[in-house]
Amino acid sequence: MNKLEGQYTPTILQTAIGEPLRSEQRTNEFLPRVLSRVDMLVIFIAIVLFIPNTSIVQATQGAGGTTYLYWVIGTVTFLVPGAIVAGQLYRFMPADGSIYVWTHRALGPLWGFFAGFCAWFPGVLVMLATSDIILSLIQGIGTQIYGNQANWLTAPWQQGIIVLSILLFVGLFSTLPLRWIMKIARWVILLYGISIFIVGMAGVIWLLSGHSPQVSFTNSTIGFQRQNIVLYGVIILALLGIEVPLNMGAETKQPNAARLFLRWGPLLVLLAYLIGTFGVMVVVPSSSAGIQYSTLIAVKSVFGLPASVLSGLIFISFFVIATIVYNVSFARILFVSAMDHRLPPNLARVNRYAVPHRATTTQLVIVGFIAIFTYFTAPLLYNVDAATLSSDAYNISQATTAVIWCISMVILFLDLPILLNRFREFFTKKPEQLIAPTWILYLSAAIGGAASLLGIWTILTQSWNSALISNSDWLRCVGIFTVVCLAVGLIGSAYPRLLGSLDEQTAAARENARLYNELSQAYARLSELDQLKDAFLTTASHELRTPLTIVQGYLELLGEIDEGNDPELRRAFLNKARRACDELVLLQANIMDASRIKFDTATLVSSTLPLKEICTAVIDLFEPLILQQERSVQVNISPTINVLADETRLKQVLRNLIANALRYSPPQTSIRITAKVLPQEDMVEIRVIDHGAGIPPDKQEVIFDKFVRLERDMHGIIRGSGLGLYITRQLVEAMKGTISVESSGIKGEGSTFIFTLPGTE
Repeated sequence: MNKLEGQYTPTILQTAIGEPLRSEQRTNEFLPRVLSRVDMLVIFIAIVLFIPNTSIVQATQGAGGTTYLYWVIGTVTFLVPGAIVAGQLYRFMPADGSIYVWTHRALGPLWGFFAGFCAWFPGVLVMLATSDIILSLIQGIGTQIYGNQANWLTAPWQQGIIVLSILLFVGLFSTLPLRWIMKIARWVILLYGISIFIVGMAGVIWLLSGHSPQVSFTNSTIGFQRQNIVLYGVIILALLGIEVPLNMGAETKQPNAARLFLRWGPLLVLLAYLIGTFGVMVVVPSSSAGIQYSTLIAVKSVFGLPASVLSGLIFISFFVIATIVYNVSFARILFVSAMDHRLPPNLARVNRYAVPHRATTTQLVIVGFIAIFTYFTAPLLYNVDAATLSSDAYNISQATTAVIWCISMVILFLDLPILLNRFREFFTKKPEQLIAPTWILYLSAAIGGAASLLGIWTILTQSWNSALISNSDWLRCVGIFTVVCLAVGLIGSAYPRLLGSLDEQTAAARENARLYNELSQAYARLSELDQLKDAFLTTASHELRTPLTIVQGYLELLGEIDEGNDPELRRAFLNKARRACDELVLLQANIMDASRIKFDTATLVSSTLPLKEICTAVIDLFEPLILQQERSVQVNISPTINVLADETRLKQVLRNLIANALRYSPPQTSIRITAKVLPQEDMVEIRVIDHGAGIPPDKQEVIFDKFVRLERDMHGIIRGSGLGLYITRQLVEAMKGTISVESSGIKGEGSTFIFTLPGTE
């Protein structure tokens, strides 16, 4: 994944593989590119080079000078193959979370998460181990100053407080920007390398001073003796971590930033371990060689107490920064797993410094619980030797770390052959994607995998210090701890499936609920429409029957009157029949308009209309009824007010409103029509005011719906279809206006219908 400025650009192989993981696409949206090639080398050294491991090596007494050979064998059979395989996988897919992404591509999401867990959890345990080392170094400095009577931090609860304090400091420091951490780490690693060199020089000066080496170089045995098996397992542990810097591979700011540490990192680590081993084996007596601060003993024996204390402080600084680096780098596995929704998405949150602080905090909380159990709970439950507690905790946690980490390395060495075989045609066409011939890649994977399995077997079967922990107790402690950790990993790998199944069931339930709700709403709507249909048919039949009955009655009366008799009476009958026909035509027009109003609005032809003239013309249509009911209709509108509207539809709006005012107000009451300009809105407000029974406030919205009539009118003598106001609102809104009603609902105070239309000059 060649990402620049937060953009995801897949590699050639990623393009061939198909759809990228969410974490591959979006890592740089959250985590900036800040790591250089030197930073990657610094991270590698902080992860792999634990110089106290030379003390553990010395605990395997009997190997003698063979120790140097086994350092080389371990490097050749494990570290170098690991560098080749990790380098090739990184060439394929340079992504944060490295082994999680690689195994996800090779073996699927379940194994990807499990491999990520096996690579991640050792990092959590190592943070406890580095805290134990710091604790041992503090004790060692006290012993160097005051001798064996120092008795610094001998009580388990004292040791626990120191470890928890270290973890708290690491947690706070881990939330700072990565570039700040790396600047400090560079200087600390430099001083650390100088201190290791001083340990080696102590051995050289010791020999040049005429002293004999404490462990003879000739006391060597090669074969499958117990001490050699244990030695190889310890060396495998010391060399674990080649892939860890690649957890942050997507945060590098230079192309091929991993090349420097992959090429030179194994050589530097081997050289440092050989130097440290040489210094301890030459200077430190066999009885003290297995102590974690044996390097300080070597420095004091040759250079004196100040140099020993200074080296101890530098070592402490290194392991503090190493704990921070472990916390930051291993948090990337949690981060990418959360981004792919394999873990709770909250773990993918970053702070203002672009640090996945929730992931780092989660790791430290886990380490804190383990530390509390180790230093506070276990001493109360079991018979624990306080003098050796930190050493035992370090050895067991490191052994468990080595076993689980070796399992992840077995999976790592398996990923490469699977991907090579799956995409062999691709690599045949593009051999430049390979960093070495395929036979070297397959051989490296085979040798590295075999070395990892051998390392697991040796670590489980042989105690690193049989004087402190017997082989049977060792197997029980390390085995149980490993099984528990792997069980947690398997449960965690199943979590996304369980969560996915739960999500699917929840989604299905939500969908069923949504469909049921929609069906219920549709049924209710259909029931409402059915009721409206019945109401419409009842109303329409009633409203149609009334004018038809009137027409029929007057026609029958006309038929009974002689043609020459009373022409005035005949004329009156004809006028009443004609008005009934007009009412029938209006009713039929309203019914038709209600069904096609939404289509007619597109055909409106707006023009500038003199409002007062339009109102007067509409009122003239109602003159016979106005005279009959002895009413007065007042038009208080300035002749200068013009509106922009469709003339036919504006007349229909006024006709409906005036007809309602005449229908629902008693005879001999006035009707008033007013208008005024609203300059701020460029609109004209028209009011039609009557003195009828009014409209209750709770009904003033619904009266503009289809077929809605007030309950009191349904059982009265006043006829109506329930369509006039609905059509009126549709027409007013189509002409870019609004309509509303004001009424107290008190009989005699009437109603005021207010509608607006765009004004014009």
